Amino acid sequence: MYGILSVAGLPLADPVYLFSLILGLIFVAMKLATWLRLPMIVLLIVFGAIVGMNGLGLIARDAQLILLERIGLLYIMLLAGLGLQLDFLHHAGKKVLTFGLLTFGVPFAIGFVTGQVLTQNLLVAVLLGILYSPHTLMAYPIVVAFGIGQQEAVSVAVGGSIITTVLTLMAYAIVKAIQAGGVGIDLWIKLLVLLPIVIVSCLKGLQYLAQRVIKDETHPQHAFVFVLAAMFLTASLTHAIGVDAIVGAFIAGLALSRSVPSQFMQQLEFVGNSLFIPIFALSVGVLSDPNVLIQHPENLGIAAFVILGAVGAKFLAAWLTGYCFKYDWAAIFTMFGLTMSRSALVLVIALFGRNAGLLSSGVFNAIVAYIAVTCLIGPVITTVAGKAIAAR
Repeated sequence: MYGILSVAGLPLADPVYLFSLILGLIFVAMKLATWLRLPMIVLLIVFGAIVGMNGLGLIARDAQLILLERIGLLYIMLLAGLGLQLDFLHHAGKKVLTFGLLTFGVPFAIGFVTGQVLTQNLLVAVLLGILYSPHTLMAYPIVVAFGIGQQEAVSVAVGGSIITTVLTLMAYAIVKAIQAGGVGIDLWIKLLVLLPIVIVSCLKGLQYLAQRVIKDETHPQHAFVFVLAAMFLTASLTHAIGVDAIVGAFIAGLALSRSVPSQFMQQLEFVGNSLFIPIFALSVGVLSDPNVLIQHPENLGIAAFVILGAVGAKFLAAWLTGYCFKYDWAAIFTMFGLTMSRSALVLVIALFGRNAGLLSSGVFNAIVAYIAVTCLIGPVITTVAGKAIAAR
């Protein structure tokens, strides 16, 4: 084994060695996640930290890993757009809008205050507010398994996720422009004129093309390549006007959401969940440094502060919505459990903050810890509350 590592050289730079290790780690993470009943993304982050330069030193975050990481985060946003059915906004529209604004606004406000306390930096405080706001419907398959997927509280939680995601991406685009020094009339022209043109053009154009390409089931390979091309083309358009490429990937997903049949959606998710997204999670782990939490005990306090604030904010948003619309505690906790877990989008934004120098190593690792905790607790709360609703 030592001889192999000596030949390969550390950190691994040869694509064959690097990809072999990455795929091996993904396979082990898949098996362990099934055995331990843990979210695979949590295990991959841990594995990344172990094999990264702050651990065993097997993998460095070089150009090869950054390329794979970039593809992974675009694919995450593509699937996020594909998975958000706009029809949810028409069902219980007022309640969806209320919850969407609350589950974005309350965490943002608490995150902003937390950022001011921790850093006394306005832009970092805004970024931390954004990091508190988005969520991943990781526990949604649980409510579907209980047969309560059509319950109003579940529909409101899913519909509110659309609003939260859109607001998060817009806020993220503004923060990124400010950090790059692009504040001025040009920024607002990009956001208020050029971006809407890109959105409308892509929504109309991609839907038109998808009806002719994806509907042709005789050539599934053509459909898959078309979706990938649409993702990169739209990402390139938003990137060209100064808006982050992940916004374009999300737009592509929304544009294609009504044209992708369930079987093809499963194939897209299979590719993403088997390769691109795991590599992204592993890359985030490589960037993290658990030693920061151990060597500097004050960072454990930061992690606890962030976790309590982020979790409490989502509960407050669910409780306020339940109070406004007379939901019982089972419905409130179901909404809370569904919207507690954070993963993909938070990882994307946290990675930007770390690379841009806005997030210190301590705060970044606190964010990674809070992702792990919420991914573990969210499904548990959803299971308990979902059983209560299903038993009615």
